Amino acid sequence: MEPQERMTLPKPPAVAPVVTGTATSRVAPKFPVVILLGSLFISTVGIGFVVPFLPVFATELGATGFALGLIMASFSLSMVVTQPLAGSYSDRLGRKFFLVAGLAVYSVGGFLYVLNSSVVDIVLVRFLQGIGGGLIFSVSMAYMGDLAPEGQEGRYMGVYNVTMLSGFGLGPLLGGVLKDTFGMNMAFYGMGLSSAIACILVLFLLPESRTRDVRAESQRLFAVFGEILAQTRTRGILLIRFSVMLSMVPSFIFLPVLMTQVMDASGIQIGMVITVRTLVSASLQYPFGWLADRHSRVVMTVASAFGMAVVVSLVGLSTQFWHVLLLFGLLGFNEALFMPANSAMILEGGRSHGMGATMGLLNTAMTMGMFVGSLGAGLLVDGFGFRIAFMLIGVIVALSASVSVPMMTATPRECSSSKQIGPHIPDAPP
Repeated sequence: MEPQERMTLPKPPAVAPVVTGTATSRVAPKFPVVILLGSLFISTVGIGFVVPFLPVFATELGATGFALGLIMASFSLSMVVTQPLAGSYSDRLGRKFFLVAGLAVYSVGGFLYVLNSSVVDIVLVRFLQGIGGGLIFSVSMAYMGDLAPEGQEGRYMGVYNVTMLSGFGLGPLLGGVLKDTFGMNMAFYGMGLSSAIACILVLFLLPESRTRDVRAESQRLFAVFGEILAQTRTRGILLIRFSVMLSMVPSFIFLPVLMTQVMDASGIQIGMVITVRTLVSASLQYPFGWLADRHSRVVMTVASAFGMAVVVSLVGLSTQFWHVLLLFGLLGFNEALFMPANSAMILEGGRSHGMGATMGLLNTAMTMGMFVGSLGAGLLVDGFGFRIAFMLIGVIVALSASVSVPMMTATPRECSSSKQIGPHIPDAPP
């Protein structure tokens, strides 16, 4: 069955994705999925080379806790602006251009790290790479959503998440080997090269895909965003995504520094902890995606969010390497439970409002969580130290997630009062 056929809705559809280009006429229908996920895997492995060790590198240049937060916040700030625009315009102009441009920017940024000599330099490069990330992540999710059959959103987003997390999981371990063996610069070179290879694959092999959105052609850009955010259920989905990102930030920014200063951990040990987390999450994405297609996505989302809040709090009490290793395995389990269920719920709305615009808002919520979490966690670390900061972050995540529960469980009447367009979609497909 061709991707266009799978996405056709029985009633007059507002959105009908199409995959164009000669590639689709010569190859099996799964070819776009293979190229998309393959290129993303290569690029995320390269990103993983650097991300866990960048805070250590910045600390060696004199970065404080707030400066470490600012490094991540600069990345988030540029993504916040880029993602919704890239997602929405890709509905009209096609996905491929944005993916190629984003991977090219990421590649250039990887090589620029070698020239960094101050914290300010790192902040500027991270800001540039945030633009690249804004072009890549929301558009790649929208492309995957274009191909997902109705009722199988959880499984398709599970496969997408497996690819992303496997790359992020393998990257830190390989990056730790590169760093310990050849120095930090080799990890930077690896990041730039891998993104360049992924860019070439997308440019020459990935068919074009776009969503023909009848409303998008006649409405202003921000009117589409307003329609999406008018739905109570959607606001709840975005809010809990924001909350969960608050718990993810400390693991990427402050965990490497905590392990280095408190546990005297090596680069390989830091890479192992992050790899265990991401590989556990990756291995469970598809089965939990299958589960999300058959059971309550709201229950899965809420339970996993509170689980992550507890685990992050316990990280603050860790004193040995194996403590962190075990906790990050549990964190990966909860992430695997959360991501396909939450992504599938937002993907449902993408069918009626434009997949790119909807995924752009989802990723914007994630990025805002990264931005607020980066600066907030930096202030907490400077004010209370690593241990207290992790525990406070866990409490904040739990409180934020609690607010989203009544919004996600809004009844059809409540959703329609919020100007919902189209029929209410049940929590899980029948």
